[in-house]
Amino acid sequence: MQISQLQQHNPWWRRPEYILDNPFIKNLEKQKFVYFHPLYQNFPLEKEAVLTLRGPRRIGKTTLLMLIIKKLLLEKKVNPENIFFYPGDLLKDFKELHELLTVYLDFIRPKNKDRLYLFLDEISFVANWQRAIKSLVDTAQLIKTTVLITGSNILDLKFSSERMPGRRGEVFPWDIKFLPLSFAEYLSLVKPEIQTDSYFKALGFLAEYRKFFTDYLLTGGFPVTINQFYQQGYIEPTLYEIFLTWIEGDLHKTGKSEAVAYRLINRLFSHLTTPVSYYKLAKESGLASHATVADYLEILEKMFVILSLPHFSLEEKKVLHRKNQKFYFADPFIFNALKTKIEGFLNNPFNYSQETIISEGRRPALMENAAALHFHRLYPKLYYGRSAKKEIDFVGFYQSKYALFEVKYQGKVSADEFSWAKRLVEKGTLQVLTQRDYHQNKIHLVPAEIFLGCVKP
Repeated sequence: MQISQLQQHNPWWRRPEYILDNPFIKNLEKQKFVYFHPLYQNFPLEKEAVLTLRGPRRIGKTTLLMLIIKKLLLEKKVNPENIFFYPGDLLKDFKELHELLTVYLDFIRPKNKDRLYLFLDEISFVANWQRAIKSLVDTAQLIKTTVLITGSNILDLKFSSERMPGRRGEVFPWDIKFLPLSFAEYLSLVKPEIQTDSYFKALGFLAEYRKFFTDYLLTGGFPVTINQFYQQGYIEPTLYEIFLTWIEGDLHKTGKSEAVAYRLINRLFSHLTTPVSYYKLAKESGLASHATVADYLEILEKMFVILSLPHFSLEEKKVLHRKNQKFYFADPFIFNALKTKIEGFLNNPFNYSQETIISEGRRPALMENAAALHFHRLYPKLYYGRSAKKEIDFVGFYQSKYALFEVKYQGKVSADEFSWAKRLVEKGTLQVLTQRDYHQNKIHLVPAEIFLGCVKP
C-alpha cells in the first residue's frame, strides 16, 4: 500500500479547509436539526486512548468522526498530516490493517513527534482487527496517539477491544455507544423550549408532548429520518429500503439467512411486551431448534436491531437466565421498516406506519417499547421482573439498588392494582407510566410521555 492511496481518504493533508468539502460535513448544512453526540465535546485531545464507538448503521458515526476531524483542523490547528482516517470496510483482515497503519506511521513519524489522531471507521467486520492495534501498542508505535474506532456490530467490536487488556490508554470509559435518540433526546433536538426537568412544569405541555411522541414513533431516533420528516412532512420509501438493506447486508456477512430472520422477527412482533421462550419462537417460526433461534436473536441484538430483557426474580433477587425473555425493537423506525417489509407495504411504508401508530390497540405496546429504550439507557442492568404470579415490566439496577417501572398505557388505572408491589420497593417508588397523573403512598402514576420526555438518560 502506497502513501498516495492514503491521501485519497485524507484530503486535508493538502489543505485543512478541504474538510469543509467532505460530503458528510456538507450534508449537515442541509439538515434542519443537527445532533452532536457528547463525544464531540469530550473527545480526549491530549491523552493516550484506544476508544471504540459502537452504534447501528446510519446513526451518524462517520459524520461524528468528520466533525471531530474538522474541530482538530480548524479550531485546534492540529497539523493536518497528524490526522488519519480510513474506512474499515475496504480492509480484509488485521494483516491489511497492520500494513495500512505501518505505512502511515513510517510516513509521519520521521517528520514530527506530535500527537497523532487515528480514525478507523466501521471496523467490526475486519477479522481480528485488535491484533493489529495490539501489535502496534506493544511495539511502542502508538505512543502519543489517540485512536478512535467505530463499528456497527456491538459484540464483535466490544469483545475484540476487550482482548487488549492494559492497552486502552488513560481515558475511561473506553467503549462508547452511539444509539438512536431516546424520546427525551429527541425533544431536546426538535422542541427544546417545552422540555424541562420539572415534572410539574411539563404537565402544562402534555398535549405537545403527546404530539411529538407520535412523531417520534414515526421517525425513531435517527437524525436522518428525523430531518427528512420535518423537512418534507413524510419519510420516503427509499429510506426504509436503505435501513432494510443494512440489516439484510449485515445478516449476509454473518452467514445468516434473511428469510429465516424475517420469519423470526415476525414472531417477535406477535410477542412484543410479553415474555417468550426460544422453544416457542422456534416452533412458531418453523425452525429446527431453539439453538438456531438463540443464535439469530444474538446476531440481531449485536446489530442493534432488537433488545432483550432477561427474567429477574423479585423474590429471590437474582436473574434467571433459563426463564422466558422479553424482546423489544431497538428503535421505532427500525420497528416500522421491518413491519412494512413483513406486512408487504413497502410501496407506501410511511402511510402504513402512520396507521399502525395511531391505532388505539397498538399504542400501549409501542409505548412500552419506547420505555424499554429509555430505561436501557438509564440502567446498565435492565430486566423484567416477577414476584409470585405478578409481573413488573422493568427492573433497573444501579449501584446495587433497583427501581421498578410498569407501563399501563390506558385511561383508567388504579393505584390499588399495584399495592402488592409496595413491599418490593426499596427507598423509592413504583413508577407506573400511564395516561394520567396520580399519587398514592409509594405508588406514582405518571403520564408516560411526560416521564419519557423529562427524565433524560
